[in-house]
Order: sequence, then structure tokens, then C-alpha cells
Amino acid sequence: MTGHEYLESQLDAEKFDTSEEPEIKEKRDEVEELLRGEYGSKIISFKYSGSIAKHTAIKSSKDMDLAVHFKHDSFDTLKNMYESVSDFLEKHYTIIDQRVSIGLDGLNVDVVPGRRIDTEDTTNNDVNLYRTDTETRIKTNIETHKKHIRDSSARNEIKLMKIWRERWALKFKSFAIELLVIKAMESFSGSGLDNKVKHVLQYIKDEVESINLIDPANSNNNVADIIDSSRKTLFKTTAEYCLTLLEEAGEDNDSKVAAWKQVFKDTSSDSTNNSRGTTAPAFGIIVKETQDSGRQPDRRHG
Repeated sequence: MTGHEYLESQLDAEKFDTSEEPEIKEKRDEVEELLRGEYGSKIISFKYSGSIAKHTAIKSSKDMDLAVHFKHDSFDTLKNMYESVSDFLEKHYTIIDQRVSIGLDGLNVDVVPGRRIDTEDTTNNDVNLYRTDTETRIKTNIETHKKHIRDSSARNEIKLMKIWRERWALKFKSFAIELLVIKAMESFSGSGLDNKVKHVLQYIKDEVESINLIDPANSNNNVADIIDSSRKTLFKTTAEYCLTLLEEAGEDNDSKVAAWKQVFKDTSSDSTNNSRGTTAPAFGIIVKETQDSGRQPDRRHG
């Protein structure tokens, strides 16, 4: 087995089971019908996004986002719009108020209330969202996000970096990972999943603390700004440690595969021993448990 083949096996092991999609979709449709019944003609349309729609879902990170687009004059303020939807959903679900979305606990569904910007053209999907952390608005376009991710040639690398994030229990928004990987791969022309992922890890080490991740639907929105500096630093130091593992493996193929297993914290039965039959070195990163350590970070729309 080569490093490329090993990473292919990780993609296969973490492949999103499409048989789960109808159940998640049913829950999303239930939420949509409740919102439609409550708000009626105030709504222009519903839009669907999330990792399943963008084809970047993995077993351990899968979701459907339900964006509800209100007419421009449906609410006096964006804050009133967000709070109205949040209060309504709380009557039916256990909710998690996030920066621009409302998480529905246990459903793998997030609701994103947005107010259409164009009052004439109903086909223009630009909306303003309400940011609860800063009490400001943010312009975005869910259809532009989906096209940007789905049309990229980096979806396998995105999935692998999501697997890596989950295995190391790192807190880094999925949309930010998607944008980061696409940006990293713009400067790489090589082949092989092992070479590509190593390049992304190097890019994280070199750039993540100062990177600009520009929203493809709004050049004034730097998605990286919403990620805490401590999370960026932990992302960097974990990538740096993993690169050290790969460098120390040398050119021996079995050693390389053993190193990749360590990079992905592979707990399968043959992953604790390296090619010489000795125990693989202990991981050098300590993930500090915090009050919200088991929860995924709030996602900016996308």
C-alpha cells in the first residue's frame, strides 16, 4: 500500500452513506413546512446548502442547511428577523443560536434566516444575514457558495482535511476548511493524494494564522476573521507536528504509510505498529478539554 492508496482507504472508510440522506432531508422538509406555515407570504424562497449539498460530507461531519429567504420588507430589522425565527423554532426543537444560523440539536440541520437585498429581481439570491456576535449584517449568496465548492477539483482533499480535523478534535469551521483547501491547491500542480494533503498541511503551517479566506459571494467578507486566533494556532501546531511525522518517515514506503496512519490518528488494528514492529510514537499535541470541546464550532453561512 502506498500513501496515496492509504488516503483513498480513509476516504472510503469515511464516505458519507447516502442512505442517510432521505432521513436528514425528511427532517429538513419538516422544518421547512413549519416555517412556511408560520411566515407564509413573507418568504420568497428556501435554499438548500451544507456539506451534503456541496458533496463534501463525511460520516462524522454531515449536514443540510436550510436557508429561508425573506422579502426585503418582511421585518423592520435583521435582528427582528433572526430573533423571530429563533423564537419560533424554539417552540418545536432544542435550538442552538449561532452567529448567523440556528442549529437544531440532533437533526443535522441548520436554519439560516436571510433578507433579500434586491427588491425587484426575485432571481437574485444575494441576502443579508444577521450576525449575533457583532449585531451587524453580512451579505452572502448560498448559490455562489455551492457552485464555488462543487466546481472545485479539491473535494477529496477537503474531505480528507475534514477527517483530519475530526480525528484531532480541532475546532475549525467547515466552510473555512473548504475555502482554505481550495486556496492551497491553487499553488499545487502535483498528483497523488499524499502529496496534495502534505501540501495542504504545509500551507496550514505557513499561512493559517494570517490567511484571508474571502467569501466568493462577498469580497468584503473574510471568513477567517470569525475563527479565534487560538484555534488557528492549534490548527497550525497540529499540522506542523504531522509534517514532522511525515518527514521522519523517510523514503521507505511502509514507514510512510505508518506515518500517514499517525497523521490521521488511525485506530485500526494494524495502525499502532510501524514497519519495524515497534510502537508508534505518542502524539505530541494535547487537546485541552473546555466547556464546548465536544461541540462543532458555529458555522458562518456556507
